[in-house]
Amino acid sequence: MLRKFLTLTIVSLLFSSCAERDKSGKVLDTITTGQITIAIEEGYKPVIASCINVFDSIYRTAKIIPRYVSEGEAVNALIQDSVQVIIIGRQLTAKEIEYFQSRGFFPPTTPIAFDALAIVLHPANSDTVLTVDQVKDILTGKITTWKDINPKSKLGAFNVVFDNPSSGTLRFVRDSVIAGQELTKQASALKTNEEVIDYVSKNKSAIGIISANWISDTDDKGVQKFMREIKIADVAKAVGKEGYGPYQAYLATGDYPFKRTIYIINAQARRNGLGAGFASYLAKDGQRIMLKDGLLPANAVTRLIKSSH
Repeated sequence: MLRKFLTLTIVSLLFSSCAERDKSGKVLDTITTGQITIAIEEGYKPVIASCINVFDSIYRTAKIIPRYVSEGEAVNALIQDSVQVIIIGRQLTAKEIEYFQSRGFFPPTTPIAFDALAIVLHPANSDTVLTVDQVKDILTGKITTWKDINPKSKLGAFNVVFDNPSSGTLRFVRDSVIAGQELTKQASALKTNEEVIDYVSKNKSAIGIISANWISDTDDKGVQKFMREIKIADVAKAVGKEGYGPYQAYLATGDYPFKRTIYIINAQARRNGLGAGFASYLAKDGQRIMLKDGLLPANAVTRLIKSSH
């Protein structure tokens, strides 16, 4: 027993002495060892939490510490160098790229999955199919009540709620859904996707806009609970066309319109750091977790089973 202990101690000392260190003498992380903190858009918390758990269980000498924040907070943290890896629903802007180029490098940006905006409604709402134009008109205030959608509706004025004022969901709506038009004054923001779901479950006229990842894994007990409290609206591309939900199969076929890409951005200057290791994992083995979680993997062949709609 003593001999085994001494052997392990010697191996540990040898490994430590050979490890790469920074100027202060601190041992640096590698692709599969060490510890880093990463900032993650809160909308992707369900799937990324699963990926981190599996990654840490495979690589026992590695530790990923997640910070679930808004997209804006994640990007600010990257620029301020308080984190060096982020996961968000967009690539860096030209101005952000210019900042990193001024420091002498460009952060690798890796697509890891596709998700979507999900439109959530109160269970009492019977108008569960909206067209793309109706969604735009709601979000820009061109229509303001449920009677504008259905004259027979007994519901009142729209009450649109988002997850966070600086979230990727709200940014995507501004940039891609309403394309720079002014957002309706009937819109407000809470703090998290879970708060949006809770709010909509208690307000019959509400329309919640969340990340589809919060309702995509139908095997998850938390998602099953959410689905008892809300309805998911289908979206049709035009009047008279069939509506589709924000689900994996319809993201793959292009039938659901509000699709977006999830990226991991690694601003670690060293190519062999833990950020690169985790990015590689998400883009390869982690794709199976994306698939199981109900997202559309970015880098894997997806086998779709057509179900009744």
